[in-house]
Amino acid sequence: MAYYDRMLIQVRERSFLDVLDLALLVVRHRPRTIGLAALSGIAPFAALNAWLTSDPEFPPVLFAFLVLLEVPWATAPLTAVLGSLMFGQRPTVFGLLGRLLGSLPALFVFQFLLRTVLIMTVVFYPLIPSQLVFLNEVIVLEQDRWWKALGRSSRLCARRGGDLFAQWLGQLAFGAIFLACFWLGTGAALRSLTTSSLTWDRPAWSDLYGVRFQLGLWLAIAFFAVARFLTYIDHRTRKEGWEIRLRLRDVGQSLEEARAW
Repeated sequence: MAYYDRMLIQVRERSFLDVLDLALLVVRHRPRTIGLAALSGIAPFAALNAWLTSDPEFPPVLFAFLVLLEVPWATAPLTAVLGSLMFGQRPTVFGLLGRLLGSLPALFVFQFLLRTVLIMTVVFYPLIPSQLVFLNEVIVLEQDRWWKALGRSSRLCARRGGDLFAQWLGQLAFGAIFLACFWLGTGAALRSLTTSSLTWDRPAWSDLYGVRFQLGLWLAIAFFAVARFLTYIDHRTRKEGWEIRLRLRDVGQSLEEARAW
């Protein structure tokens, strides 16, 4: 089978809604692998958040800051797995660990130190979804020199920062709708099993620390991590002609195997 034909998805330009639809198809196609990859990254941070928010006086603003800081670290294993699946490779635990360990210096500098500064300033936070949105993919998948990751991500986002920022706003809207529906729906389902009357409760600030709310939050984060990876593929196709490069590589490999040079 040709190298190009073994890919997880067909590489071509897609709209934002196409990317979201494709993300659903990818998750449905490989639910176990993607679910385990997402769980391996999210579980430690979810446990940390549960411990911190066991105190009802824990500030919601600090909780939001923690989640924004944790997202790239929690989704790094999922990004690594998606990169392997993209080319028909079977991800292994040791292979993924090696890739993630090799990415630690760049992740620490850009996804912890730099990200902390941008989040705390608030004013400069929009740089993350508009110019640095593909840092995880660049760091974990391309694995170039760690100090080149920032420039590489900026070049990928060049002249499309406005579009990426608008997509980020769309993800926030879709995520908020999903989170509200998940919280209300699971609450109603549980009450229907435990009580004789069905009522609808409005979310409150205290519910940020509930299991159902945080479960819905991490599900949304994992899904949009898949969508971000597919957007990264779309951007490489648009800006670098990645589809053509892959097809030419496949042709070259076929000629090499046939000893036709």
